[in-house]
Amino acid sequence: MTNTSTVPFPAGPSDPRPAANAAIAVLALAIPVLVSALPLAIVPGMLRMAQVFGDMTAQFVLTLPGILMIVGAALCGYLSERWGRKAVIIGALAFYSVGGVGGFFATNLSALVVSRAIGGLSAGVLLTTVYALIGEYFTGHRRERLLGFMSMASSIASVGLLVLMGMVVERFGWRAPFLFYMLGLALVPFAVVGITGGKALGTGVVLSWRPVLRRWPIYLLLTAYTIGMFILVIQGPFLLGEKGITSPSTAGRLIALSSVFGAVGGACYGRLRRSLGFREMFVFISLTIGIGMLIAAWSSGVGFFLVSTVVIGLGIGIIEPTIASELLTGTPEPLHDRVMGVNVAAMFLGQFLNPVVVAPIHAIGGTTLAFIVIGSAYVAGGLLFLLAVVRKPDRGGARPEAAG
Repeated sequence: MTNTSTVPFPAGPSDPRPAANAAIAVLALAIPVLVSALPLAIVPGMLRMAQVFGDMTAQFVLTLPGILMIVGAALCGYLSERWGRKAVIIGALAFYSVGGVGGFFATNLSALVVSRAIGGLSAGVLLTTVYALIGEYFTGHRRERLLGFMSMASSIASVGLLVLMGMVVERFGWRAPFLFYMLGLALVPFAVVGITGGKALGTGVVLSWRPVLRRWPIYLLLTAYTIGMFILVIQGPFLLGEKGITSPSTAGRLIALSSVFGAVGGACYGRLRRSLGFREMFVFISLTIGIGMLIAAWSSGVGFFLVSTVVIGLGIGIIEPTIASELLTGTPEPLHDRVMGVNVAAMFLGQFLNPVVVAPIHAIGGTTLAFIVIGSAYVAGGLLFLLAVVRKPDRGGARPEAAG
């Protein structure tokens, strides 16, 4: 696919004021929280929602935004290239808030589904655009640090939202968490102040899908590792159930711990990336996730499972920034919206595929066997990455490619 078009593209930053970069940093840290909030903010109210709409319908309402995020990410490049990143991110923040809060006022299932669909589409656009903005406004180690802090913010939000929204549901009911989505409007001033320029004036830029699509091995890698990123969240309760640990609160605390250490991994990403190349990072990622899954499978009680969540968390916290950095560094800046759109779609495809991959293994030997098989696959992947590093060390990262 080599479809090209000549269109005006958002200009690079023309205002070097520290306030502008600070505003972009706020967007970079806050938008992953908004994305995490789409499912997590309403999880504590799922049982009460199910009493109104039924179990399967409530699960559909929970997971619908994830599918629509893939669509939003795919549309983002098209929108940004025509309207500019500033207009797109402001519009997406507004739609996110209006659509999200609509769940609070929805009087029937159809209105609730529309509300969730708007939220999912907007979140896909937001996450894609903010990655592109980071590629535009930050370079080198500053970019690496910010990408790591993005992952940290998302991981912390995963824990905090579950706790906070649980208290909100107990006091105000299952609809109350939908009001949280109003926070998207609070970010609009940061977009107005921080994003300089709009569409480039005068000369056009030839945009090609070729440099984007030839990164397909990176997208495939992200999808494969996103399956492991969500393994504890999606499959952890079933694994604990097989070990006789059936308390929801215990399972919740144990699984949430992986997000805590995911935040630690994200916070350390900038320092790690200073000395480790892409393949070396994936040696660490692969072995921590794989070994952690094997420990979880073979654990006989809470203690060893606790260790496994710590080990897995350290790995999953650096997957997203490692992939995003490789794509942003190796792709021309005008194509960042396209490449990050495919990146976000690949990530949520992996989340969607997690149950699909686990199901046939589970049918043979339960969740424990699934953890052993998939964990062993990640360990094998880590050894392959290690072999690649030994044969050809990679400490310089990807080099920017030429467009077209």
